[in-house]
Amino acid sequence: MKKFWLLMSFAMVLVLGACGGDSEEATDEATTEETTMEESTEEETEESTEESDSADAGDSELAQEAYQQNNCMSCHGEDMEGASGPALTDVGSRLSEDEIRTTIEEGGNGMPSGLVSDEEELDALVQWLSTQTGE
Repeated sequence: MKKFWLLMSFAMVLVLGACGGDSEEATDEATTEETTMEESTEEETEESTEESDSADAGDSELAQEAYQQNNCMSCHGEDMEGASGPALTDVGSRLSEDEIRTTIEEGGNGMPSGLVSDEEELDALVQWLSTQTGE
């Protein structure tokens, strides 16, 4: 009986650990990730501003924010190089905008469905991901 409760306790620790939490350490890690992503976002924003108008840059910023806030980084990596999920650095050369949208909305191959519920964020994210061609 003691082994059963020990095993259950261990399982609960693993489950709760996987969920994250609001610990100070998790907050520090998130802040570090946000700072790093903000720096790369600023660099990409400067480049995209030179190539496009401010409306496109705003959509790109919204898309990158959606990528951060909807847990995309946890599977696809902070730099979109992949982690437990596939790399997205060239997703625009592999999938059309419709295919990207369908994958985000419906999930599949281990990806949960409905991670981005806000239509404006979804539109911006799909458009931004479609520009990721690995070049």
